[in-house]
Amino acid sequence: MFWERDIDTFFSDFAVDAVFIRAGVAPRNIRVLFDEDYKTIMDELVGVEGAASSAICRTSDVRDAVHNDTLVIGGITYFIVGIQPDGTGVTILLLSRNRV
Repeated sequence: MFWERDIDTFFSDFAVDAVFIRAGVAPRNIRVLFDEDYKTIMDELVGVEGAASSAICRTSDVRDAVHNDTLVIGGITYFIVGIQPDGTGVTILLLSRNRV
């Protein structure tokens, strides 16, 4: 499968630098595919809008991640609020600027 053979190239060419911080462990520099989509949800009565941030990471880089660990990307600290390994060597971290 392409993805499994070329995962390192994919992260070196398209990813950005991040610092993964876990309490009691030395911070680690990792590469992530960062996404901060602006979302708008509208219904008949109310409109809700906001940013939905996520980071696609090598699972091996964040294997020990837990909720409220942090990623620093571009000088902004994001708290991990969701951890979604996909079984192919990649994990999607759902991020928030606020601790939950």
